[in-house]
Amino acid sequence: MWHERSASGPVLAGDVTEEGTVAGFGYVRSGKPKATCDRLLLTGETALSEPPERPVPEDAGSVRVLAAPPLERVDPDRVHRADALDENLPLAVDEMLALPGAPWAEVAGPLIAEIRDAHHRLWLTGGFARDVIAGSADEVNDLDLTGTVPPGRFTELARRMRRRNGLEFRTRVSPHSLVCSAAPPRGEERLYEYRTLKTDAFGFPACGSDLGNDADCRDFTVNSLYYDPIGHTVADPTGRGLADLAARPRRLTSLHARENPLDQAGIVLRAVKFALRWERTIGCEVSGTAARLAHLPVTAWDGLAPTSWERLARDHGKALGGCDPGRQMSVASTLGPAAATLFTLLLEVRP
Repeated sequence: MWHERSASGPVLAGDVTEEGTVAGFGYVRSGKPKATCDRLLLTGETALSEPPERPVPEDAGSVRVLAAPPLERVDPDRVHRADALDENLPLAVDEMLALPGAPWAEVAGPLIAEIRDAHHRLWLTGGFARDVIAGSADEVNDLDLTGTVPPGRFTELARRMRRRNGLEFRTRVSPHSLVCSAAPPRGEERLYEYRTLKTDAFGFPACGSDLGNDADCRDFTVNSLYYDPIGHTVADPTGRGLADLAARPRRLTSLHARENPLDQAGIVLRAVKFALRWERTIGCEVSGTAARLAHLPVTAWDGLAPTSWERLARDHGKALGGCDPGRQMSVASTLGPAAATLFTLLLEVRP
């Protein structure tokens, strides 16, 4: 099916090149991330161990434009006008993006404009979208973004925006997660985090063009909402995010299907963090996540490497370092025996 898209817009997964159908985008590590670090991935290449030496065209002028834009791939019943959800929501988002004193205040508006002018799409997501949509803007701590720009190209656009606006910050791309971030010249506080719409179809970090696939890669339905700051729409690809967010107690439902023990441990850790954050205010229902974790044996963590334990210990300290161990264990136990075992190990300060 042909979709009306401009040739000056980006290549998307589902478009067709002379070599085959686009399946997504990879990235090769570089000291200075740039568009030439991005790699075009084709259908049938999921068995590759690393991205091929195939650049991503700057625009769709050299491909057959067959793919639907990301928002058109979402069931129309799961895309909502922001002001239909809450008449004050568009203004709340605009005010939060420009909030005086917020780390992102100077960069958010110019960055969104830069991405728009490059004919790409960008959404606010993660905790930023969740808390503002829920009417809890005062709980927002970070600017989380996603979109169609591959990581190398995104970093180039961010640097161009920085020069145009006389701003100072350092840019970085994590080769493991493909998360693009920026920090002040001195200090580690991140101004934003951006990750291209994700896909788990490859054996190496890769990204794509589909909101549904990206939502399936996230931890919980309430963190799988996408706010368009230009068109002021909210996409809920799972069909459950808005309902789980509005429920009282709030429902923490994991749709995460990956079986990697480190990924599963991360789900447990974040589930305990959110449950403790909300338990004394709106409450938190974790049965959906417990059901997802029910198949895990108590030995699930036995094979984790020392480096994985070090990462988990860091994440645990950052998320729950000041929280009473008894409360942590109490919530972890509601997630099942494997989760309780994990927290027993973490609270023993395993190296």
